[in-house]
Amino acid sequence: MKKLAVIVAAVSIVALAVLAYGDMGGRGMGSGMMGGCGMDGQMMGAEHHMSKHLMGLDLDEQQKTLIGEIKSRMMKEMIRRSADMRIAQIELKDLLRQDPVDMKAVEAKVKQLEMMRTEMHLSHIKAMEDIKTKLTPEQRKKLREMMEAGPMMEEMGMKHEREHGMKQE
Repeated sequence: MKKLAVIVAAVSIVALAVLAYGDMGGRGMGSGMMGGCGMDGQMMGAEHHMSKHLMGLDLDEQQKTLIGEIKSRMMKEMIRRSADMRIAQIELKDLLRQDPVDMKAVEAKVKQLEMMRTEMHLSHIKAMEDIKTKLTPEQRKKLREMMEAGPMMEEMGMKHEREHGMKQE
């Protein structure tokens, strides 16, 4: 009887942890790519951060068009990947509701979710690198400097530009 109680307690703890993990989107905060939270939200935040940097680079119309196409493709891909991840999270919850829990299936599903997150992250990095290829060497240098300066310096720089009438695109 004690063994059964220990097993039930252990499975319950694991199930609660995984369910909490799934409810948080596996990322520690809400879910949804466009919401700006967690892993895909961090990427969305990074994309937004990159967009803010790109505004200060005086892009020509061709660059704006090419970068817009990359961003559109990336957002569509991220939405598809986010949906696939949400489905996998539901499947994980279903596995955890079984009695007894098939730990091999749970382990495989958790690994699948982590692989999906990794693929999403790498896809985002590739898109950012693709965007950089559309910039001139001078624009890439300026972008690198802005990114190295960090968000506080960026905000100060944008504020300075607004106050002193410098053009922002």
